[in-house]
Amino acid sequence: MPLDLTSLTEAGPALPHGALDGSWPPALLRAYLRALPRLVTLPGPERLEFLRATAAAEEPEALEALDSAEPGSAWTLAWETGEQPTAFHVCPARHDGPVWAVAVGDFAGRTFVASGGDDHVVRLRVVYDQSAPDLEGHSDQSWPNLESRSGPNFGVHSEPNLEGHSGLDLEGHTASVRALAFGVVDGRPILAGGDDGGTIRTWNPLTGASGFTRDLTGGYPTALTFVEAEGGRTLLAVAIGFYNRGYPEDYEDGRVDLLDPATGELVRALHAEERDAVLDLGVAKLGERTVLAALSPYELHVWDVTTGERLGTAELDDIWADMEEDGLTPPLLIGEANGRPEAGVVVRIEHPPGYTVQSRELVYLKLDDLRDKSRDRGFDRDEGPVAMTTHAGRNIMLVANHTDTGKEWERPAKAVIRHPGHKTDIDLDADTRLITTAAFGSLAGRLCLATGGLDGTVQVWDAQTPHQHRRIGYGGSGLALFTTAQGTPALAVGTHSDTVLLVDAADGKKIGSVGCRQSGRGHDCDISPYDHCCRGLTAGQVAGRPYIASSGCAAYGTMLWQPLSKIRGIARKDDAEGGRVTFGGLDHSSPTALAFGEVDGRALLAAGADVWDPVTQECVARLPRWGFALSESAFGRAGDQPVLATRRDGEVDLWNPLTGRRIRTLGVDDAGAGLAMGRIADRDVLAVGSGRYVHLWDAAAGERREWIPHTSTVTCLSLVEHDDRILLVTGTEDGTVTLWDAATSRRRAVLGAFARPVRSVAAATIRGKPHVYGQSHYGRVLAWRVDTV
Repeated sequence: MPLDLTSLTEAGPALPHGALDGSWPPALLRAYLRALPRLVTLPGPERLEFLRATAAAEEPEALEALDSAEPGSAWTLAWETGEQPTAFHVCPARHDGPVWAVAVGDFAGRTFVASGGDDHVVRLRVVYDQSAPDLEGHSDQSWPNLESRSGPNFGVHSEPNLEGHSGLDLEGHTASVRALAFGVVDGRPILAGGDDGGTIRTWNPLTGASGFTRDLTGGYPTALTFVEAEGGRTLLAVAIGFYNRGYPEDYEDGRVDLLDPATGELVRALHAEERDAVLDLGVAKLGERTVLAALSPYELHVWDVTTGERLGTAELDDIWADMEEDGLTPPLLIGEANGRPEAGVVVRIEHPPGYTVQSRELVYLKLDDLRDKSRDRGFDRDEGPVAMTTHAGRNIMLVANHTDTGKEWERPAKAVIRHPGHKTDIDLDADTRLITTAAFGSLAGRLCLATGGLDGTVQVWDAQTPHQHRRIGYGGSGLALFTTAQGTPALAVGTHSDTVLLVDAADGKKIGSVGCRQSGRGHDCDISPYDHCCRGLTAGQVAGRPYIASSGCAAYGTMLWQPLSKIRGIARKDDAEGGRVTFGGLDHSSPTALAFGEVDGRALLAAGADVWDPVTQECVARLPRWGFALSESAFGRAGDQPVLATRRDGEVDLWNPLTGRRIRTLGVDDAGAGLAMGRIADRDVLAVGSGRYVHLWDAAAGERREWIPHTSTVTCLSLVEHDDRILLVTGTEDGTVTLWDAATSRRRAVLGAFARPVRSVAAATIRGKPHVYGQSHYGRVLAWRVDTV
């Protein structure tokens, strides 16, 4: 029997409370929960379309159920390649800046996640209804009616200022929020937050009502936790840290303040060594005694919370100082081994065995006897543990990258939930550039993990279901369409590994690859994988033949390839064996901005600030710009003259591509991306992604004609002609791929909703039907055949 999705399209603001009123297969429920932050903001008729787009991108098993419920979609998923769908997670909150603290709390049958960072705001969200069934259940499982419950509702205020709220933004901090913790005092939940200005604040997470505010003397809070003291009394423990890696002034010392969580009054101060900061805290039980462990740069201290007695101090090797250079606090990992509580600390390895890349290792200390130490596995320089918990008798640890290259196109961060001693790792596909903080918790009776990253995203993950990823590289790095010598439409896919894949654009089958060595392995130039391949990618026709230009190898500039030929590129006149032509600019960089064009019948290649003739290998023009500073480029026309458009930060310049003379400059929002030129309604138009809009400029007059609003920052766009109409395809930061009629600015279809930002889009007409291609930042590529435009 087809599913009845009437409630999804007809429900009003109560959508989260009443939508799940039938027997929904698990894949469809997962798609619904992934899409929920957007569904609650959309009008009813658009919800099913977005749910279908989410299923196509992340839960393809749900498409069959959706097709049976609502046949006749405007598009069909043609094929997919690259990475598999991401591990199940939801994104309840985003911040304007890096996130440095997250906490998970379970109250009143709901799971709350709190997050804070450089925007000074604590975002409090309800993830979804705790009574939701096991997501790994069978397809014939009956899902209960959630109408009378709190529902899977986050991201909106369904009932502001009431205990049924689904999300609050808690303001009051005036500096970066560095620590958060949930607790329960006298049966009432409390959320505590601390900022690097030295202020502690508390709230009631059910109502958002403020509690106390306290300004610390000396230092700032690096960690918060609630601990049980004498007589069942609960106290708020505050770790005091200092700038410049924990060296206070002469009159200060490292300490842990124990505060009354109701009033903020100081109950007791636990002092560490003189002039020693406290970096992180952990709570454990030794028999009937509650102990508090505190990590400093060179010691681990353990106190009895009730008496304030220091039970011991263990000297450590230097902890992971490199983490603090990235602004992270070295974690103190509290778990159990054979029923004994232990603390895990990451320390330096002065001389790694065999001189491997490992330079850190994990040391465990038994809290009941700090002399009992054991060493665990080593970690590479770029990775290490972020958080740990004990669940079902097992220690479960999050291991993530700790190196941020600052290169937006790479997003190299990876994260794995690891069960020490077991082979059940869960690859989180955490494409957030860098995970800065994490906390384990309970969600729908299952173990969950909340993470925060440098890109401002907060994500809540299923931390129990194994998910191994089939990786083809370090993430998506661009798409480019071309036509083979036989007239077959093909798609070049940049992978961030060492190869540009070539696939049939109609069915997605691999037909070849190109790479910077004759072996075809790609941009494998014996340098770090985070510094190469494939930074820029474009395709075009030169002298009637297809060509691909790619960049990424710092030593090789831009390379020109002839795909699917006996040689993998075009050899230089003086390098018959090289198999490529390399264009290097004055700055010898590998530019991001690459574009093919044609001016007066002459094929040109724009590579950064240089314009080349790819046939003669002559530099035609050189723009007065540093090539590496240009992010995008596109050829087109502005009235009666050919132009080259380039983008740099908050401006788009139009140039004469034959002389390098600048024609005009247009101001855009530097938060967005996407650049294309075409002819719309008898006008030469420049399309620019500018923040949450696509601006359409009259290229000849230099006037902005239209703007198309989006729900998230535009990250890429493409124009394609179909049946004398111009279609616009856009990708956004929230993962949405959308098709528009460029002449009317009307949205035609939402095609996909990735769990990651969209890296690149492309479009072409194949066999009379528009085909749209989208690539997420993590490398997953989907192709949609649009049947109704």
